[in-house]
Amino acid sequence: MEELVAKALELAREGLPSRRKLMEKLKVSEALAREIRAIVKYLMMKNGSEPISFDLNPVDIIDIPEPLDKNDRGPYRLKGYRRIGVISDVHFPYHDKTALKTALKKLYELEIDTLVMNGDIVDFYSVSFWERRPDRRNLQKERELALMAFDRIRKIFPDAEIIYKEGNHEERLARFLSRKAPELYDIEELQTDTFLRLKDFGIVYVKEKRRIEAGELDIIHGHEYRSFASVNIAISYLRKSFRNILIGHFHRRQEDTKKDIRDELSGAWVVGCLCDLKPDYSPNNEWTHGFAFVELFENKHFQVRNFLIQGEEVF
Repeated sequence: MEELVAKALELAREGLPSRRKLMEKLKVSEALAREIRAIVKYLMMKNGSEPISFDLNPVDIIDIPEPLDKNDRGPYRLKGYRRIGVISDVHFPYHDKTALKTALKKLYELEIDTLVMNGDIVDFYSVSFWERRPDRRNLQKERELALMAFDRIRKIFPDAEIIYKEGNHEERLARFLSRKAPELYDIEELQTDTFLRLKDFGIVYVKEKRRIEAGELDIIHGHEYRSFASVNIAISYLRKSFRNILIGHFHRRQEDTKKDIRDELSGAWVVGCLCDLKPDYSPNNEWTHGFAFVELFENKHFQVRNFLIQGEEVF
């Protein structure tokens, strides 16, 4: 191939040769003549740049445009032995104080070293796409209450790694800016993690629908998959992910397991919420309070305890 291209470059001294001329002069097929012509055209465009070592395939030397979106959406991996607490769907400032205190108290007693706040921790009601009550639209107060809560949680777990997994409610701020004030969309101070001052509390923010990988268990908020499951949520997500998976998002406690032909088990756990169970937009529902504790062992095996809260009791 190198010899053929060299001959084609000789022909190119009088201008870029046509595909038909290359076929006649080099005695090659139409397909090969097309490849040689592309290489010669590229080398002519390089105009004296450093020499290129080329093989049979022109893809190796012809530039392919870079994608516009190069975001890394790989997993956030937890390594080693862990005792993980998972809380989800707190929806500050529309949280249930008793349920939240009950969950945090139990997780403290379980001596967790990692806390995953698995999405919809802050409601962002004021910038919601949905219809909003004017008397409850106060983004500043929502933010202040959330900052107070993060401060208390960090004091309860001073040495724990705290991970904040972005949920669909956290995405509301970016969507609002995109629709209403696109000129402000890229302002650093208005990015969700900066707006909530998470670095001040030593909280890691996991966004762009990235999953959290805890050994053989994957943790997502639940909005990452497009699902309209309303009854058998755990079964639905088990079939979608083909993995052990733990989610929130649906405000109720569920779990399911399956065994494959090799007798290997996999499971799905849906964790309850810690918000008001009777909001004005949906006072009649099937929501339940809850949280989870995951023990992660060195061999990537794990154990999930999916707790239900009734009053101040944990089951």
